[in-house]
Amino acid sequence: MEDYKVLEKIIQDYPDALSERKRLQALFSDFFPQDRLKRNTLLMVFDDGIVNEMKALTQIDKVALHRFIKSVEQGYGIRTRNAENAVITWAQAMGLSLDNITNSPGTGSAPARMPEEEQAETEWAPVESDSLFEYEETPRGIKILRFDDFDEYEVVIPNVIEGKKVIAVGNHAFKGCVGIEKVIVSSGIEILGNGVFLNCKGLKEVVLPKTLKRIGTTDPTGCPKILGSLTKFDGAFEYTALESIDIPDSVKYIGEHTFSSCGKLKKVKLPYKLGEIHENTFHWCRSLEEVVFPRELEIIRMSAFEGCDSIKTIDLPEGVKSIEQGAFAGCKSLKSIYIPRSVTEIGGGKKSGFLQTFGEVDERREDFTILCEAGSYAMQYARAQQIRCAGKQY
Repeated sequence: MEDYKVLEKIIQDYPDALSERKRLQALFSDFFPQDRLKRNTLLMVFDDGIVNEMKALTQIDKVALHRFIKSVEQGYGIRTRNAENAVITWAQAMGLSLDNITNSPGTGSAPARMPEEEQAETEWAPVESDSLFEYEETPRGIKILRFDDFDEYEVVIPNVIEGKKVIAVGNHAFKGCVGIEKVIVSSGIEILGNGVFLNCKGLKEVVLPKTLKRIGTTDPTGCPKILGSLTKFDGAFEYTALESIDIPDSVKYIGEHTFSSCGKLKKVKLPYKLGEIHENTFHWCRSLEEVVFPRELEIIRMSAFEGCDSIKTIDLPEGVKSIEQGAFAGCKSLKSIYIPRSVTEIGGGKKSGFLQTFGEVDERREDFTILCEAGSYAMQYARAQQIRCAGKQY
């Protein structure tokens, strides 16, 4: 049976799966047991929000198709052909008309170049640099391997080296550059590797471009090939002196430990399409006071905000489903947290029971309160844990 017909059957027989990622992932494992690539690329289209967009369509033209394919390709660092197959498989399974599209999975040709692609490639101005970099060429562009110059107050990471586009800054490229205080990542760069600014203890400010898609990884098997395999997940900005960070909405993935132990970090704006805040992302950010959470956030992983003992209030967005163990442990100043009705799991995770989600009793304020709706899972949890609960307007 063709792939789109299998997917069509899944949609028809299990319509709830389109609103529950874990169920959809399990179904893919059942229906495509021998094809990991197919399962992963189909999930990428789903995770990217494209399936939700398709629900409102009756047909897909070349422009929309191209936009979907490029979003998956650039956001997850996969081949154009694999992104194309996955997007078209979803479109056919959802009964969308592809009459104006000449390509379909298996034809061996990519979609025609769209005008907006040409425009996107010229949106950013070429920025070269006199600084010294080690680098290597990849099929997608230049990957910077290491900064080999003396530390300056301000460093601009170029988007062009030797006339060729820079696509990524690799793992540990600036590790230990303690004299740098400001970094400007030039527009056009899409990926920052793990530990890229690890131990840059003087780094106070980073300007990130709207072309950025990904910061680090937590899984070598899902890591963009351009970064290479990993054995240690150092955070991109771990142990820096950042005071605030505004992450552009183009970023769809932020790896674990990314801002861990940034002791001066006070304010963070996360991209609105970010679905997960990974383990230890803000671990021991002791000065953190304000977080703008993503509108599409679903999961807060283990110890994500552990030790953030300056934050006083948290207002989670509707749509969050799971808060794992230790997510807010050690937040000693936390007075209240609003937990929406959409949350159906608190305290889960791969080491379930190892850490209290909001820390031990002696770590919390006496007046710590869970704000929630009457009858919600959050209310049941609060009472089971003997934590005060109240309505959101309290």
